[in-house]
Amino acid sequence: MSDKNAKKFIFISLLYPLPFVVIILGLLYIYDPFQIFHKPYFREATFFTDMRKQALGIIKHYKFDSYIIGTSMLENTDPKEATNKLNSDDKWINISLSGSGFDERAIVMDYIFKNQNPKHIIYSLDGYYIVNSHNNSSLDWDFLYNNSLYDDIKIYMNWKFISCAVRFSNQEKCVGNIDDIYQITNWYKKYKEIFGGFDNWIKNKYNEPINQTLIDIKNGNIKNIDNQDIIGDIDISPQQDYLHKYLIRFFRDYPDTKFSIIIPTYSRLFYRMQNIKGVYSDNSKYFYTWEKSLKYFITQSSSYKNVKVYGFDDLDYADDIANYKDLAHYNKDLNSFQLDAIKNQTNILTPQNINKYLKTMEQKIKSYDIKPFIKALENVEIEQIKQ
Repeated sequence: MSDKNAKKFIFISLLYPLPFVVIILGLLYIYDPFQIFHKPYFREATFFTDMRKQALGIIKHYKFDSYIIGTSMLENTDPKEATNKLNSDDKWINISLSGSGFDERAIVMDYIFKNQNPKHIIYSLDGYYIVNSHNNSSLDWDFLYNNSLYDDIKIYMNWKFISCAVRFSNQEKCVGNIDDIYQITNWYKKYKEIFGGFDNWIKNKYNEPINQTLIDIKNGNIKNIDNQDIIGDIDISPQQDYLHKYLIRFFRDYPDTKFSIIIPTYSRLFYRMQNIKGVYSDNSKYFYTWEKSLKYFITQSSSYKNVKVYGFDDLDYADDIANYKDLAHYNKDLNSFQLDAIKNQTNILTPQNINKYLKTMEQKIKSYDIKPFIKALENVEIEQIKQ
């Protein structure tokens, strides 16, 4: 074969698949299950619970001006309830990213502020992520929020979505199955049988987080936060940098947006356990790192008129394990109470009351009685989780 014919053969071989590629890309654009490019064509609007990828379509194509952006701790906050309680003129939506660090939520908030002028944002100040200065370096979705349409198609370039698009399938795995945009991030219905008391935890001992907690309690992996000597040795400069880089800068740069910062109320038992990822083997260090970080944040945020911080750890709510489905996740009634606090301007933390607030919280943790849990587990056989 001559060089000329060889080049022609190679050119034709490379060109031959092009129509197929164009057709596939066209189908993916029309199908667009995450609504990245447009609202659904030829089908009802459905949504995925994977809010890291789904939030973009909601922000772009639906007319909301106020956002709930938290972790799973705010996922049960009802945006309709927020509208009714806070301001009937505001249009609320909950786009909380379950298990998200502040770095991940900053990606979404940067996109919102570059493309909109949000009136109000409710945000969860999760101690777990602050103490650990959580950064996720292996994101597979952040390119969606770079304001460039050209690379967004990458999210669909896999066999799952290609096969779905070719069939224009309405299967749940292809397009999601949530047809009520206001209920996308609500997980309460799935776990509601676990609330109500420690006996329900035991009944649901095959739930992995509960199983591990029961094992730890039975094995005596419980300790009080009684090491005051370590406070002076705690360096919170990483936590300070984390807060400024991923949250406080928004207060400064967008003074016309109101920020309501909610501190999630973990159970008292959470602070007594030693075998929680991120709570160190010394849970005293975790608590006092959180304490110093929160004091710093309250001082910093108090200089911004558009920010208010709401805390509930000084109340009796966290004393009752019946209010929790695991060590951290509280019942949806607290989400409603948080909205009431924003509405009525109660439970606000300031530089003037933060020391009293934290002292009350510390005393409640230290005096928390864990004996009933130990007694309840005396004759219970617990399946060890396979690591």
